[in-house]
Amino acid sequence: MLHKTNKNLAIIGCGPRGLSALEHLYVNLFKANIDTPPTIIIFEQAKTLGSGQIYNTNQPDSNWLNISERALTISARPEITIGNVTIPGFKSYHDWIGKSISDIKNSNHEVFPKRSKMGQYLSQRYQSIANPLIKNLWLTVVNETVYKVTYDKSLFYITTSNNKIYNANEVLLTIGHQDTKLSDQLQDWKTHAKNNENIVLHTNTYPINNLLKTDFKHKAHQVGIRGFGLAMIDATRALYEANGGYFTVIDNKTHSMRYTKGSTPLVIIPFSLDGLPMAPKPLNPKVDQLFTPNDAQLLAFESEISSIAKTPDYTQGNLFVIEAMATITANQFIALQNKAYPHTYDVTTLKQIITAYLQDDNFEHQLILSNKNAPEILLQAFIDMATAQKPISLDYCLGQVWRHCEPILYKVMSHCKLSSPNVKAVINLDERMKRYAFGPPIESIQQLLALSLAGTLDLNYVNNPDIITNSNGWTLRKDHQEQYVDIMINSVLDSPELLKVTTPLVVNLLKDNIIKPIHTDLGIDTNTNGIVVSKSKALHIAILGRLAKGSVVGVDAILECFGPRINDWAIGFINRLKKVN
Repeated sequence: MLHKTNKNLAIIGCGPRGLSALEHLYVNLFKANIDTPPTIIIFEQAKTLGSGQIYNTNQPDSNWLNISERALTISARPEITIGNVTIPGFKSYHDWIGKSISDIKNSNHEVFPKRSKMGQYLSQRYQSIANPLIKNLWLTVVNETVYKVTYDKSLFYITTSNNKIYNANEVLLTIGHQDTKLSDQLQDWKTHAKNNENIVLHTNTYPINNLLKTDFKHKAHQVGIRGFGLAMIDATRALYEANGGYFTVIDNKTHSMRYTKGSTPLVIIPFSLDGLPMAPKPLNPKVDQLFTPNDAQLLAFESEISSIAKTPDYTQGNLFVIEAMATITANQFIALQNKAYPHTYDVTTLKQIITAYLQDDNFEHQLILSNKNAPEILLQAFIDMATAQKPISLDYCLGQVWRHCEPILYKVMSHCKLSSPNVKAVINLDERMKRYAFGPPIESIQQLLALSLAGTLDLNYVNNPDIITNSNGWTLRKDHQEQYVDIMINSVLDSPELLKVTTPLVVNLLKDNIIKPIHTDLGIDTNTNGIVVSKSKALHIAILGRLAKGSVVGVDAILECFGPRINDWAIGFINRLKKVN
């Protein structure tokens, strides 16, 4: 059935990026003195808008952010007046939680909010702008899933799961993580679980509530978790809580813990291709200052990578990023003085060591924590360095400096002039360094270590075990040891490779040649204003977020949802609106 509307703009997906797009659009309408705004229709399957699935307000408290309150620099939204309608402003995140910047910066322990807390902030922020827009008939919300978007005679036709069809002059996609084709391994496991009623497979970690449908309180379970990153940590936290276990902090300074098991046996067995754990972020702002380059160093870093990013004929992959990062890290490591691993190297030699390490993850050096160490040794070493209790290794220093340089890297690499293989090489390097730069709070690593010492977390199989299916579930084998699991959880989040996405909306857009990948292993090819690269200049469909990975670098960070890419789209939309009017 055709549901006729006169909407100018359709926004598909309204998590943090959809909210940010709405805000930037109205801020720029205000700046442009446009009194009659376009009418907007938002399509969002979730009932709570603004927060998205990642920051769902109803998720368990076991899901933590991996970004501290100090780093959550989401700015306030100003009051906006359009015609005779005033849209109230909304507080910055720091003002919303009622903490001053000085208190946050002077804290002895970084605070990492629960994801549901961020969801509350985003939801309230959305309501504050959406309610007056809805009241004035400038915004309509459709709580349905979009199945298909087609284009004909200057209009987009949006078909929902209820088979209603809406039209719009422009479309903005701000959809987040999309389902992708299961790997051969997961597909085999899915068939195996379907044929054996006494075992359980979760192909996705989230929503965590799905994991908790199993009784961990009264029945013993052995759980395998595919992946050794942030999602594994969330899942582990949810499982031990469901089992009735709890932690006791035994050192307030480092947040060292002791784990007390629940009454029913529970063993959690994570594994990954390399078995390497994430490194925690520094304990507090004072420790983090050890890794913070000064403004002059950051400007020099930006200048160095910017000059290459503007060069279409550059052919050396990610070498320019490696060299720039080696320079800034070598100087920072020297500045650590006696807080660093003891050495007598100068900046030039340190740069050579860093370059070799960034080119080869298996590179060994006395200044670098060896990957050959047992995972428990690595976890404890990371804790010691994150708390500045022991000398700091070159790789940990590099990872934290990388984190401080990432906003610049993302800005410079987004819509740069480099060929897509070079962009892919930089993205791959950034993904590798996320083990350090995207690390969790120190409490998470202390929890893993305490769980391991208590025997609840079994790390003997963490490095790429053999996995055999059987009627009891799965058997994991490593170094002449074996352990069976009756529950398997996949905690590996697939990268946004456009050609692997199975969501009908994306599949149909590809089939109709409305979108195309920038690289076979990356996302959609877009212009700087978010508009999809197309032969037709009249085809005004824009993509912001994960599916534009490759055109945009740094799509997974919450701060990027409120970053300049969203504003670029809003300005472009208003410029086109002016031409129409």
